[in-house]
Amino acid sequence: MHKDGDHPTFQGRPGEIWARWGAAGLRRPCFYLLVFGAVCQALTVWITLPLWGERASPPNLPTFPLPPFEFAWPVFGSLVLILILPRPGMALHWVLLIAAGVFDQFRLQPQFYAIAVLMSACVWPSWHNLVRWFLVSTWLWAGLHKLVSADWFGHASYWLLQRTGFQEAYDYHTAFAVSVALSELAVGVLACVKPRWATIGCVTMHLGIMLMLSPIALDWNESVQPWNATMAVIGGWVMWTTAEAWPQTWFQRGLGVAWLVVPLGFFVGWVDHGFCGVLYSDSLPRGQITMAEGTQRIRGWGDLHVPFPNERRTLRMYFEQSASPGDFLHISDPRYLLDDLYFVLDGDGVAQEISAGDFYNGTFATDSGPPYGVGLDELRAIFSLREAGVKMLRESPGKPVFAVAFSPENFDPRLLRSLKGLPNIRQVQLAGTDVSDADLQNLRVLQMLTGVGLNNTAISDAGLLGLGTLPFLSVVEHEGTSISDEAVSQVLKLEP
Repeated sequence: MHKDGDHPTFQGRPGEIWARWGAAGLRRPCFYLLVFGAVCQALTVWITLPLWGERASPPNLPTFPLPPFEFAWPVFGSLVLILILPRPGMALHWVLLIAAGVFDQFRLQPQFYAIAVLMSACVWPSWHNLVRWFLVSTWLWAGLHKLVSADWFGHASYWLLQRTGFQEAYDYHTAFAVSVALSELAVGVLACVKPRWATIGCVTMHLGIMLMLSPIALDWNESVQPWNATMAVIGGWVMWTTAEAWPQTWFQRGLGVAWLVVPLGFFVGWVDHGFCGVLYSDSLPRGQITMAEGTQRIRGWGDLHVPFPNERRTLRMYFEQSASPGDFLHISDPRYLLDDLYFVLDGDGVAQEISAGDFYNGTFATDSGPPYGVGLDELRAIFSLREAGVKMLRESPGKPVFAVAFSPENFDPRLLRSLKGLPNIRQVQLAGTDVSDADLQNLRVLQMLTGVGLNNTAISDAGLLGLGTLPFLSVVEHEGTSISDEAVSQVLKLEP
């Protein structure tokens, strides 16, 4: 055996066999890694097999009006072809993955495309730099998204710890959240300046994720296990074989900048979260449909073994395909630059955007549909209030929170901001607390509020009059305050 440039040439019968099955030009390590990636991709598709064909529930979400198509076996076939003819097979695999996403946006899951990206580095040497910056972007943004996510520092990190059986999850979930986010950032930074050092962090981190999600710990989200294995093995190889820390050409620099900048589009809804490193931070838009029979959260999982692709457009598409005329949709969006969206389904099956007031007031209610929309309770709001010891009431399990009671011991003005995430609240009790006129204005977003308890507080007419825009407010308890009867009559819109 001798070297011809970067690629070994093989002589004799073993060399002929290798040239035939290893595909011309691939080095043995690259071929072995490619086989590993192909096996991981095949396992991912097998775990999610119902995702790749026609479904009744949840329905397919085609980008355009397209008939359903069975993609599983063509994708498996392309993976077999990759082992025989890597370059044509890899090209075909990419075509099939993109087509599968166009035919059904439910398949826009990051694991499928990330494994394909990593496999491409084994096939085309020119992809090595691209994949290196793909990894940098993934790690950096995974950490950054967590650091700016109230969900991650609240219910998401607590849930991960609690589900593992850790008894003191409440006490340590914040430390856990910080350590995970900083670890991802550290690996991303090392991948920029010391790629070989990043190999250690890459392998350790992704094997740790596999252990965390395994049946031993969480027994959850098994479809990402092959992805993490591929990140550890092929991603580690990419980092280990990166010769130069910083890009050497303008093209390479532009590629690195693009990988780092494009995820910013997530914050304004231009780029899907699955391709922006939004991993486990839970800072995603969510959807809830209000029907005559009750409410329905839009979810994935089940036999598909993947979450719903929570994007504003996919939530709206699902609503149009599964709801009845007169039903309502609330899209709760935690991104700072985007507002919540509200829709009603018209007689033609088209989601018409409406205001929050019309959603909660039932302006567009029909005889066959629900009387008004029910907003989606945000988990981050429930978690922060529960952690502070604030009492919350529901009519029954699974129903939205309708009443919140603060006590002098647990009242914190900052907690009133969390009430925005509980849009169905009808009663708020603040008696005896240190609530101020300025604090009270946080209740103006509660369109369904019917009563507020302000006994023995420092609230004045000025604070109460700020609630005059609430359409259903009918009870104000104000003993022991300076609130006048005239202000109460004005806010409650009582006849003089």
